Order: sequence, then structure tokens, then C-alpha cells
Amino acid sequence: PFQLRSPWPGLTGCTARKTLTEVCVFGFEEFCHVLKAVGRCRAAFPRWWYNVTDRSCQQFVYGGCNGNKNNYLTKEECLEKCAGVTENTTDDSAASGTRVESSVPSVPRRQDSDDPFSDIFDYEEYCTAKAVTGPCRASFPRWYFNAEKNACDSFVYGGCRGNKNSYLSKEECMNRCFRKQLYPALPHSTKVVLAGLFLMVLILLLGASVVCLIRVAGRSQERTLRSVWSSGDDKEHLVKNVYVL
Repeated sequence: PFQLRSPWPGLTGCTARKTLTEVCVFGFEEFCHVLKAVGRCRAAFPRWWYNVTDRSCQQFVYGGCNGNKNNYLTKEECLEKCAGVTENTTDDSAASGTRVESSVPSVPRRQDSDDPFSDIFDYEEYCTAKAVTGPCRASFPRWYFNAEKNACDSFVYGGCRGNKNSYLSKEECMNRCFRKQLYPALPHSTKVVLAGLFLMVLILLLGASVVCLIRVAGRSQERTLRSVWSSGDDKEHLVKNVYVL
């Protein structure tokens, strides 16, 4: 056996096997048994809570205030604290030194994880989107990846309606996005120039189309006039022939 740091403050001496996750039951009712609490605030933080009925960690949206301790930043942290806890586990077992062992393998924290809340990584969504403060009035320091500078910059997040290019620390931001792009991001000035060229080409094409339509309409009108004059000449010629006769 090897020493495992207890997930619960104040409880020491926990040990576990390498192939098993051990939960030292101490105050679990606060951390693992209570239901999720969204809170009354209107922020939208992706969090995880332990569903003791299903014995699994599930994702929910936290409003930002009036929550409880069954609230974790990552699924790994949730499992580290609560894996193996059941409805029948009580605080009395903690007082008697009872330990709950689960057959769930220990969940290592993914160092190269692209997204702590999803296995799908979209570079455009997580790393090239502009920083969004949002309409709420909170003031959370966050970091976003500036693809043009290939670096992370700080900004203030209001607490709601942000995007996925928003990180709690500069290290998390760099680990997620630095050198992950499949192609170099174009500078803003280059994008403006390309957009201008595209607009000019579009205007030229529209102008050429209008000129062609005008020419076609002119030719059609000219043919119509010629046919009218031609029929008039024929009538005049017939009248002259009658007078001659």
C-alpha cells in the first residue's frame, strides 16, 4: 500500500491500493450526498456534482452563488472525492474509522486534456474566439487565447453569456491552445485586406452583369424599332404602287 492524501480536511492516515480508489468517509453528506444547488445568481459555470443514487458524477450549470459543497470544477475531482459513496454510507462509519472502497479505477487528471468538460476539442471555438465579457455585471478575472499573438491575455468576465475561450489561469489557457492550431491564424490586417479585395471583385462582377443586361436590352429595343420601320416602309411602297396604277 502507499499513502494517499485524504480528500477530506482533518482526516489523516488514509491508505489505498494502486488499482483502487479509496474514499475516506468524513463529512461526505456535505460533499457527496446533498443534491446539486444551482443557486439564485444568473451566471453559467459548468460544474460537476456527485449523484449518490446513480453513484456517478454528473455535469450541471452553477449560477455563481448560494451553492453547496457538492460542487466540483472537474469530473476527476468529483470522483476523487466521492467515488464509492452510497446512500447507505453514514457519518457514523467515519467515526468508527470505516473506509469505503470502490472497484472504480483511480481517475488520473489528464495533463493534456483539451477540455475539462468534454473530450471534443474545437480549436476555433476554444482558442480563436474573441474574449466575451457578457452582459452580467460580475467581475471575474479570466484569460483568453489571442490567436494573432499566439499568447494568452487577461480580461474581465461578467459572469454569463461568455464563450469557451475563457480560462481560470494563464497556464490552463496556454496548455489548451498554445501550438495546437492546425494552420496559422491570419492577422487582423490581412483579414481586412482580403475582405476588401473580395468586396471589390463582387462589385466588379455586379457592374459587369448590369452592363451586359443594358446592352442586351438595347439590342432588343433596336430590333423592335427596325421591325416597326420596316413594316411602315412596306405600306408606303404599296400605296405608291396603287397610285401609279
